[in-house]
Amino acid sequence: MAQTKMRVFKQEKLWRDKMVAKAESQGSVLHWRRLDDAEYDKQLRLKLLEEADEVLDAPSRHELMNELADIYEVFNSLCVLHNFSKEEIIAIQEKKRAERGGFDERKFVDTAEHPDGSYLANYCLAEPLKYPEIIEE
Repeated sequence: MAQTKMRVFKQEKLWRDKMVAKAESQGSVLHWRRLDDAEYDKQLRLKLLEEADEVLDAPSRHELMNELADIYEVFNSLCVLHNFSKEEIIAIQEKKRAERGGFDERKFVDTAEHPDGSYLANYCLAEPLKYPEIIEE
């Protein structure tokens, strides 16, 4: 009997628990390891970025809902790992909303001019890749 040719793909990412068993039951061979807390924390944070990219690219309402559900799953896992309750996070979110507002008014800032030496100018200067300074000549 001929052996099935296997194709190997680089993964290097956190997989959902049941998906590992499902793939293996379908003949896949997965080379995986259990992460320690520090590695798990890092991979959950990377997974959050991956899922956020998928939210950005979601072509339909249904896909958007699915990607947001994935983000919620990562959120839950981070809460469990760090021993946060969802209620603690929601309380912080509500406090920030009360102090800073939400995004309901859809205000998109194209550029910002801050006084030299101000908190906001220094904040932007500390993150030059995120907030590049526009130098007028």
